[in-house]
Amino acid sequence: MNGKQQYYGDQKSRSKKQDETITKLYRESEENDDVEDFLKDKNVDEETPKEKKSAKKKREKAERRAESGKKAKKIIKRTFLTIILLGLIGGGVWYFLQSGRSTTDLGDLNGEEAKADEIYYSHLTGREVANKDVVNQAATCIMIENSQAARPQSGLNEAGVIYEAIAEGGITRFMAIFQEAKPNYIGPVRSVRLTFAELAKPYQCSIAHVGGSDNALRLIRNNSAFRDIDHFFNDKAYWRIRGRAAPHNVYTRFSMLDELNFSKGYRNSEFNGFARIKADTKPEPTEKKANKITIDMSSAIFSPVYSYNPNTNKYLRSYVSGGPHFSANEDGTTIQNEPDVVIAMKVNSVARTGETQYADYTTTGSGDATIFQNGGVIEAHWDRKDVDSELKFVDAAGNEIQLNRGQTWITLYPTNGKVTWE
Repeated sequence: MNGKQQYYGDQKSRSKKQDETITKLYRESEENDDVEDFLKDKNVDEETPKEKKSAKKKREKAERRAESGKKAKKIIKRTFLTIILLGLIGGGVWYFLQSGRSTTDLGDLNGEEAKADEIYYSHLTGREVANKDVVNQAATCIMIENSQAARPQSGLNEAGVIYEAIAEGGITRFMAIFQEAKPNYIGPVRSVRLTFAELAKPYQCSIAHVGGSDNALRLIRNNSAFRDIDHFFNDKAYWRIRGRAAPHNVYTRFSMLDELNFSKGYRNSEFNGFARIKADTKPEPTEKKANKITIDMSSAIFSPVYSYNPNTNKYLRSYVSGGPHFSANEDGTTIQNEPDVVIAMKVNSVARTGETQYADYTTTGSGDATIFQNGGVIEAHWDRKDVDSELKFVDAAGNEIQLNRGQTWITLYPTNGKVTWE
């Protein structure tokens, strides 16, 4: 081999060896922030001008690779930090939602306490409801009969307030008022009487019924303050069940009644309701105790008996003639009616022109009342200024008596009746 070949051969060998060395060094340099200083520290052999030019290109390439690597690392670091930050924010949102706090309170995370969600209570029952819309949604007063052929009725166990009075011939009838509860099997629906129509007025409720006495129909049909949803003019909101003869077989459900009320623009009802004991307040003990209550208002078939249940703080309802008073579900199962508050309200009977065949009572003015709740007895008075005013129960000083929250069952009994307890 001549000198020239030896020179080029050595150069090729030398260049290849240097390339491998530089490549190895550049790979190592990916962990270093300054490629040029790093290469100087490694004492790479001197190259020829041509080799220097080649090495320079490779260094520049390596520098670009290293710079790209650093940029990539920065992007990865920023992305990682962003993910962590988003995770912390997401965790904070979850915590506040789980704690029952509004997401609108998340703006201040520096220790200031978020306000608790407001709690709403029904004006009808005093029970907690989902939101403000439920408080003022349309109320519906449904006339339900109480003849023996009508038992067991349906829906009474879910009503908020129930008024009970004699309709005719000693046979009692109910007006069940619903607002937050929406049962889908209610009946048998029967005719309205003037006593019930007058009691319904301040509730701004739709009155669901099948006809009625002449004076009651004149009142509710000729006065725009009443919301009449009579079966005779709104038959699509009612149906007749099988297994019972007319007139004891007209039933309704709230999926139908709500649609009817909505179509007529009956969407809200505004009333105060009875004064109720504050939520979570322990009842104060009363001097008089009553574990069994009898309201003599008619014959034994219709006069109710209540037995106090201390385990539920409610009153199981039966009849003097014997047997529990049940409400029946659509599937045939039954549940005994069990109100939270029982009130016996003494009223004067009144004879109005052309309506002597129907029982009728005065519901304005004042009279005696007995309130049963928490296993005790409260001697009270009922007070009502006029038909537009709400019924109130007051003590001897005229202060409104606070009732337990839940279903209130009010029995209007005539002056020749009586209330006893033991």
